[in-house]
Amino acid sequence: MKQDDFDIPEVFRRAMEEAGWRSDRDDDGGRRPRRTVTPPTGSRGINRTLVLVFLVLLFLFSLGSIATFYTDFLWFDSLGFQDMFVKRLTVRAIVFAVTFVVAAIVLLVNWHAARNRALRASSAGEALLTDSRSRWVISGAGLVLAFLFAAAAAGTWEEVLLYLNAQPFAMADPIFGRDIAFYIFTLPVLRFAHSWLLILLIVALIGLYLIYGTSNLAELQRDRRQVFASSALRRHAAALGGFLLLLWAAGYVFDIFDLVYSDRGVAFGASYVDLRATLWALRLQIAFMSLAALALFYNVLRPNIRLPLIAGGLWLAASVLVGGLLPGILQRYVVEPNELTLETPYIRYNIDFTRFAFALDQIEARDFGEVVDLQPQDLLDNEDVLRNIRLWDWRPLEQTYRQLQGLRPYYEFSDVDVDRYTIDGKQRQVMLGTRELDKSKLPAPSWVNRNLEFTHGYGIVMNPVNEVTRDGQPQFFIKDFPPQSRIEIEVTQPEIYYGELTDDTVYVSSGRQEFNYPSGNENVYTNYTGTGGIVLNTFLKRLAFAMRQSD
Repeated sequence: MKQDDFDIPEVFRRAMEEAGWRSDRDDDGGRRPRRTVTPPTGSRGINRTLVLVFLVLLFLFSLGSIATFYTDFLWFDSLGFQDMFVKRLTVRAIVFAVTFVVAAIVLLVNWHAARNRALRASSAGEALLTDSRSRWVISGAGLVLAFLFAAAAAGTWEEVLLYLNAQPFAMADPIFGRDIAFYIFTLPVLRFAHSWLLILLIVALIGLYLIYGTSNLAELQRDRRQVFASSALRRHAAALGGFLLLLWAAGYVFDIFDLVYSDRGVAFGASYVDLRATLWALRLQIAFMSLAALALFYNVLRPNIRLPLIAGGLWLAASVLVGGLLPGILQRYVVEPNELTLETPYIRYNIDFTRFAFALDQIEARDFGEVVDLQPQDLLDNEDVLRNIRLWDWRPLEQTYRQLQGLRPYYEFSDVDVDRYTIDGKQRQVMLGTRELDKSKLPAPSWVNRNLEFTHGYGIVMNPVNEVTRDGQPQFFIKDFPPQSRIEIEVTQPEIYYGELTDDTVYVSSGRQEFNYPSGNENVYTNYTGTGGIVLNTFLKRLAFAMRQSD
């Protein structure tokens, strides 16, 4: 076939028409006139389909989170804490909304301004951001990052609630004179807000350089890196950098308050070195970092790289010399030779505030007068006291409970507690433990056994604190199953659905009887008669819990 047998432009025209593209005029194959090409009529349908597929996938991936949210609500509601759940949700939503708006404004305003300036500064025909789709890309990236920032901030809902409901302690710290409530409720929120804003500005600054670089990608490919020296980028970056350094300086203010948590000295809290060296180093760092920020703001108006470098050098010198070397020198040559004298005030602060924290400052000292020798009558008069002197230690007693009263390998005593009951008209001190169910030791841990049949522990064990048998074993008040009691205390509800070891999910009133306790070669079964738990009386509830439990 000869080249004259076909026209190359005509081949391309027919190929485009077969693909669904149409032109508004014919091509004569010679002069290649300008034409307007319209997209195929089905492209809008394809876009809608893609959006629909995206929304369906988003919904499917969110089902787990929706199920978790719904089941959490049901759990809070079953415990009577629906108001608490709603309040927590409301605070999280407000924090999320506020921080999302702040993050979106910071990112989108800076990045779209950078795009507009970059387009004006870029070479004609070489800018990659001239397409209107670049606006959507920048907006989409900014909104996604704003969502992530807001989600991180929403996790601090508890700190925000504590801050909003803070009450003064009516006691100030002796170092800075702040009420203790400031350190407990306010400082954590300020710390998080500072870190959050600092990272936000860093991300905004990184995006700034990416946008300027993308708009001049052709220049960068030719290794012309002077595009980053444009006046538009310099002014914009200087302004953002100034705010970034001001935030950095604010962080040193919080570091000053954190000195009350210092562990440098012999006692926890601010020490002699902290207040004579570290405090002044932080103050100098605040001053020099603020000067560096002002120098960057000055660069917005006039380029002068020397001013930020000088301020940065002063900050570095203060950090190394005053903040790094001086505390060690002061500790070694001033404090250690005379440590007790110099650290005594700070040790006293530690003792006083420890007493205040544990309410030990409210202890009243009383003089009992002269102590005389005990007489036989004294012992008779204090018989109740003598009968309640504890001889059993809980650690060996717990092992004894397991050996004598475990009775089956899947029963476990997680702890031994001390309590007091009125027995025979007298108050007696006793030790007792609950026989809880350890599902990991079930002989056949099938789904039915773990969730429907073995649902609870059974019974308690009780013994006096000061009695033993001839064999050195506990003298049980209550033991075995069903519980056998030799005192007037009767166990009327021995089933244990809630305990220290029992923390997994079980399903009761399912139509299948629950294992209660073994009786010889037979098993005794029961059904749950309580009112606790979540009633799974609808298909939606069952589906939500099936998704959450992966059952």
